[in-house]
Amino acid sequence: MEFSLPHHIAAMPGWLAIMLTAGVPVLLALALGHAMHQIFTPQEFAANAQIGAVKYGFVVEIYAVVAALALVGSWDIYQTARDTVQQETSNLYMLALAVDSFGGADLAPARDEMRTAIRLYAGAVVANDWPVMQAGQPGTGSEAAFQRLARAFLDVEGRSDGQHALKQNVGDWLAAVAKARIERLSVMSRTLSGLIWALVLTVSVATISFQWFFGGGHVALHYTMGAIIALIVGAVLLVSLKLAFPFVGDPALLTPRPYLSLMEVT
Repeated sequence: MEFSLPHHIAAMPGWLAIMLTAGVPVLLALALGHAMHQIFTPQEFAANAQIGAVKYGFVVEIYAVVAALALVGSWDIYQTARDTVQQETSNLYMLALAVDSFGGADLAPARDEMRTAIRLYAGAVVANDWPVMQAGQPGTGSEAAFQRLARAFLDVEGRSDGQHALKQNVGDWLAAVAKARIERLSVMSRTLSGLIWALVLTVSVATISFQWFFGGGHVALHYTMGAIIALIVGAVLLVSLKLAFPFVGDPALLTPRPYLSLMEVT
């Protein structure tokens, strides 16, 4: 897949992802700084300070725009995924609360089927959907469980006026679950394009590299500034990756805990 490298980095344990996205830029910055100071003299750095600062300012502006693009796009993906999970589980919870409204001994089998269908659907999301979502692949592992859930609520016949009125709400809740389910399964297909990740990486490397084309002052200051700039670049990259792939990583930003809770409610 085109986003395999960003996906794999986001899926790493938290400590390893931090070491990679922070350590690699810092090491790159220090290595470039050492190489530049071996090639050019302090006088040459000083002579290039004015024009170098102007060019570096231009590179920083480009990086700011690209970083903002990546962060906003990643935040949108995370927010969509979070809201989708919340909508799906909240409507499932309303269905669970509605079960007891279908009272009467003759509807006992129907109530048992409703509770079973909710548990099976929540279990199918955890066991079947979540692994493929973490892998960034399409999947329909909960399809059969959802069809059973729909049939369990739509096929029951109300006995009272209140139950007939509740059937309308039940249909709306099921429709909301279906809509949220489709959106949840399609979240990973909306991730940032591989071209955007390539652009982010290219501009990040340029930002880390261009700072060494001008000098002035003590060399230790340049190494310190270089390391700090590299840390900022790595932090932006890590946050973008975690937001763009909210279902993966240890810990992941989004977990199947709400669905597990639904299995206990019913």
